[in-house]
Amino acid sequence: MDMKRLLRTTAITLLVIALVLSSISCGTSDAPSNVSDQTAYAGTGSTQESTDNAKSSEEQSLDQKEQIKTVWYDIKDLNLAMEVPEDFKLKAAKKKGDFEGSNDRIKITIKRWNRVSYPKAKDLGNLVTEVTGRKVKIIKRGGRRIVKALGLSNSIRYYTISPKGDDYVITIKANKEKNKGLKFKDVKDEAQTIEKSFRMASRIPEGTKTIEIAKTKFPSFNKLVLVNYSHKIPDGWMDKVDIVKAVNTRGNKVRAERTAYKAYLKLKHDLEANNGIHIDIDFGLRTVKEQKKILDDYTKQYGASYANRYVAQPGTSEHHTGLALDIYLIIDGKNVYLNEEMEKYPKIWSKIHAKLAKYGFILRYPKNGNGRNTGYPYEPWHIRYVGKKAAKKIMAKQPGYTLEMYLN
Repeated sequence: MDMKRLLRTTAITLLVIALVLSSISCGTSDAPSNVSDQTAYAGTGSTQESTDNAKSSEEQSLDQKEQIKTVWYDIKDLNLAMEVPEDFKLKAAKKKGDFEGSNDRIKITIKRWNRVSYPKAKDLGNLVTEVTGRKVKIIKRGGRRIVKALGLSNSIRYYTISPKGDDYVITIKANKEKNKGLKFKDVKDEAQTIEKSFRMASRIPEGTKTIEIAKTKFPSFNKLVLVNYSHKIPDGWMDKVDIVKAVNTRGNKVRAERTAYKAYLKLKHDLEANNGIHIDIDFGLRTVKEQKKILDDYTKQYGASYANRYVAQPGTSEHHTGLALDIYLIIDGKNVYLNEEMEKYPKIWSKIHAKLAKYGFILRYPKNGNGRNTGYPYEPWHIRYVGKKAAKKIMAKQPGYTLEMYLN
């Protein structure tokens, strides 16, 4: 038995060896016969393979470059251009004056910032530092001076001033809506590439693909709109008003119609520079719901009689327009905002009222029996934007002349 097993094993081994030798013979039949030819063959094969690999790598690199196509966006509101990947789409957002865009990796939002009422800020850089509490860097990109906010872990922000004087913030962040695991560090290189492309629209390279976003248009509204105890705010008014936001010296958020707010800033600067009078906005735009809460609060604190005397019924307040501002005084660094306290400074209010018309404001509730047509007694702090033409005519006939009289 052992002998048979040995013979069988030997036969199998010999068969395997024969097959291997046959395979080797077939594989080398096409090779050169001499040693030098064999060497040349081997060398040529190695060089050819290396060249093919190099070509493949170069072609692949070129293919990748061709695939990464870009497009320039010319954003008219900012007079700013930026270069982004072609799959990135930037468009006007639902909120007036804002823009937003994204692809699978990055998301960009552009918003009018409107935080220029901070009293300590002397320029945009100081303003950003004051508001965000973060260090900033001033960068120059293609003729633009931009404030870059550092230290933001989830995004990077750029602040700039538009030709109209509005301050904008551009935010670039990872698009977590498309990729939940994506972090800002993953798209940092893309953000920096876009940052380097910032420039004035006039400096977009010739011959490049450019998409133009026209200037934002806002519905027109009547700045002489009459809102009082017998005239409610017109339907759909809030949809027509371009609202800006700010924070006052008391740390409260306030809102106002953009044109009125810009005029207020000029009035504020004039009073500070030439009269040493400091003011800020206590109340600006209020919704009907917010008005109801104020009326309820005043009623609880002062009683219904006082509340109805000084607070309008919901729907009949001028503050719904965004054109009316209640201002307060800042005396020796102290905020003076309670009505009974502000009434103690008639000389200061007289100086303020003397400059209202210059910037398109009127004293909405003046002295001398105006309650008969406005419904409210004298309020030195309540000013209303009506435009310079109407303001000059109304203020020239005060005290006692009102918007109701001007509008017949």
